[in-house]
Amino acid sequence: MPRLGAKVCLLRCTLLSSLLILLLCSIHETEQNRYCQQIITERHLAELEELADTQMQHPGRVSFKFINKMQLNDSVCYVKAAFPLLGKILERTEFKENSSNAKKMQMVRRMYSRIDESVDPCIREEDEEERKLSQMCFEEFTTSPYEMLVLVKHFFQDINQLLQNQETFERDCSQVYRRACLAPRKAAASPEQRRKEPPAREGHREPLVYMTVASAVAVLLAMGGLLFYKYRPRVLERPLEDGDRDPEEPERRALQGARECPDLETQDL
Repeated sequence: MPRLGAKVCLLRCTLLSSLLILLLCSIHETEQNRYCQQIITERHLAELEELADTQMQHPGRVSFKFINKMQLNDSVCYVKAAFPLLGKILERTEFKENSSNAKKMQMVRRMYSRIDESVDPCIREEDEEERKLSQMCFEEFTTSPYEMLVLVKHFFQDINQLLQNQETFERDCSQVYRRACLAPRKAAASPEQRRKEPPAREGHREPLVYMTVASAVAVLLAMGGLLFYKYRPRVLERPLEDGDRDPEEPERRALQGARECPDLETQDL
């Protein structure tokens, strides 16, 4: 009996310890979710929109690497793959020192850092395999500064929506990257190359034009041959017109008349 009582006591202690650990983990996860949900605010999104609006009349173009959201067709994997690239965009986006735009951009950078600075980041870092595969999805974008900042704003909106839904970003996206981005893609040509090189469609169109013309000529020749052989007997049987008479015919008639003349004279005598 004493041994049985010790076993029961040990079992109870184990169950209580497990429940306590689960409770602490649940509390920690709840606190972590609450922290992540409060990082991106409506004020931050409004600041981004104002930044974009100030660049609407900017004539320049900017190039940067990012992810094509439509290509992945997966919001979680899109955020995981593009989040490091977003940091590079924010680092290189500069405004006049001490200007209102510079202060707004600094606030946006701090917001970005808070998402990733916690002991348990709001967006879990990709493992080595995911990172290699996601790099296959990188694309070179060339847009106006306004369009770039609008893209940044929409990206933060996507992050905020997922965090509000308590997304932990723990899902492995290797299969998504492999399916959407592993296929070989042709490198994008520069604007100068695109102007010099003829469009690909024209190169394929020329042989088609030649084949079409040759086929039409062959059909016309065949129809002409058939018509010629069909009406040839009628042309040969048709009598010659006045203008097409044989030039030797008058001489033959004169000779025939000379032969007939002596007979006439003999009769007169």
